[in-house]
Amino acid sequence: MLQVSAVTTQKNPEAYKKLIDAATRLTKKGVVAGFPKGKLNTPHYEIGEGKKGPSIIDVALRNNFGIGVPRRDFMTPSTKRWKKFFQESLDSIRRELLQDKIDEDKFLNAMGQKGADIISQEIIALDTPPNSPITVKKKGSSNPLVDSGDMSRATTWQIRRENDK
Repeated sequence: MLQVSAVTTQKNPEAYKKLIDAATRLTKKGVVAGFPKGKLNTPHYEIGEGKKGPSIIDVALRNNFGIGVPRRDFMTPSTKRWKKFFQESLDSIRRELLQDKIDEDKFLNAMGQKGADIISQEIIALDTPPNSPITVKKKGSSNPLVDSGDMSRATTWQIRRENDK
């Protein structure tokens, strides 16, 4: 799960306690984005005569880690962008956290949607290593991670509770 920290001073002990309480509530939940286990396991394409191909998560893993194909790591830059956005969002809502005006699930859903959007954007934007000329001719596109568009459309998020796996 994405971990974020906040820095504050103890000039106002009551405000400090409220911030700690709010942060504690948020640490009992988390949000994951991408292709969470249990959220997506549909076939990426049909091979023929009713035979199913690999799931979208399989395709994503193979491409991201270079398993049987050139490595096209779209998750590392996505995670860095998402973490920065998440930290900036926490910094900007600190006052609302102190006043108990933030619904944790609503906040985490917004953060999850943003994470899924960032991953989808990275899938579409990635252009290295390029497809071979044979692959470009076969799929009609030079974009390495976009064939049908299924993978970029399939990014999603999931709120997880403290005891979820």
